[in-house]
Amino acid sequence: MKEFWFNAKKLLILSLPIMLGSAGQNIIALTDSMFLYRYNEHDFAAVGVIGVFYLVISAISFGFSKGGQILIARKYGERAYDFVKKYFYAIVFFELILSLICFFSLKFFGKQILSLFIESPIILEKSNAFLQYRIYGLPISFVGLSIVALYMGISRPMMIFIDTLVLGISNFVLCYIFVFGKFGIHEMGIAGAGLASALAEYIAFFVFFAYILLDRKLDIFKLRSIPQIELEWVNHIYKISVPILIQSVVGIGAWFLFFSFVEKLGERQLAISNLLRVVYLVLSIPLWGFSTAINTIVSKTIGRKKEQRVLNVVYHSSIVSFVITFIISFPVLIFSEHLLYPFLGGEEAKIFHESIFYFKLLLPIMLVYSVATIFFNGVSGTGETMKGLQIQIISTVSYLIVVYISVKNPQSLGLGWAWGAELVFWGFQWILSWWVLKSGKWLHIKF
Repeated sequence: MKEFWFNAKKLLILSLPIMLGSAGQNIIALTDSMFLYRYNEHDFAAVGVIGVFYLVISAISFGFSKGGQILIARKYGERAYDFVKKYFYAIVFFELILSLICFFSLKFFGKQILSLFIESPIILEKSNAFLQYRIYGLPISFVGLSIVALYMGISRPMMIFIDTLVLGISNFVLCYIFVFGKFGIHEMGIAGAGLASALAEYIAFFVFFAYILLDRKLDIFKLRSIPQIELEWVNHIYKISVPILIQSVVGIGAWFLFFSFVEKLGERQLAISNLLRVVYLVLSIPLWGFSTAINTIVSKTIGRKKEQRVLNVVYHSSIVSFVITFIISFPVLIFSEHLLYPFLGGEEAKIFHESIFYFKLLLPIMLVYSVATIFFNGVSGTGETMKGLQIQIISTVSYLIVVYISVKNPQSLGLGWAWGAELVFWGFQWILSWWVLKSGKWLHIKF
């Protein structure tokens, strides 16, 4: 019991600041969705598709930075501070190159790519209007994730929380100005949300950069002397990160395909699904923190030569995650008509009332998710990223099969079964991740 409380305290201390701080893109997606929910049903439906599409692009960057975070945490645990600096600058270099490739690809071929998945002309036009502004935030957000990897790897997430707070507030204010057209700015709708989000990324990055320059605790890494980038460092991170990168793209890409399938059911079903996504993402905030924290905790535990504690750390963390998720989610989802109506009702009450049944369906999904994500990210923390990729692929394929069958049979199955496929996804992740951790094969992985 003493060990349980020690592990629980460690998880909470590390994860509380990053419950928001590790989820910058999701916070932006939430803010954009909430403003467009009040603006126009078509814009709101479109941001459900394009918002998830943009998260797929961001997942490429996030996957690489998360691999770097695991390596930094391992070397920090070993007190190999010179390697912390080397890996940090290798991440910065790779993220910058990656961001420019993504920017120019979407700038010139964005609409053609979107047209492969979106049938509705109005949803396609609105999605592209958002994307063509939003992509200007790509370079700065990709490089910013390098800094997130550093601070998470050395277990100092508080600045990440502060910076994401700046990001969220900036996006909120700018969305109000550009979406609705305030202070002499013309009304832009969904395009305004894209512009606001891109500008918010720049504001948050410069705050983060200024903090790094003033942070004396980073002196032990000697970050002011920029090393000559060696491809060996990039390659080392690349080997760890690529499976995580593909995991992220596959996982969020599945959500994008989900919304592209639902779009074929009609714009109303798409709007309902986007409303569910908003609630789902809000309730997932604690789990973003827990899942990111367990990466660092597991990797640092191994770096300190305490491998025998890893399984207990994961088990105990999953209990904490389940209990906190239940406490938060149960009242919100079971009594949604009372607790959520003040925020999501009003003029849009028809969409809200049609969503109440699905809110209740989210409860078992959240509970299975709360445990599965701890086990899955525990696998990544051990360095078994290729096993994690295999788990992600099996889970995603199973999920998409259920979603596809549900959407193809809307009379007998439909939207409820499509959302219920989340249980299949998280169920596979939980069982397969437990099996990998229990096997102990990760004990032989060396960085």
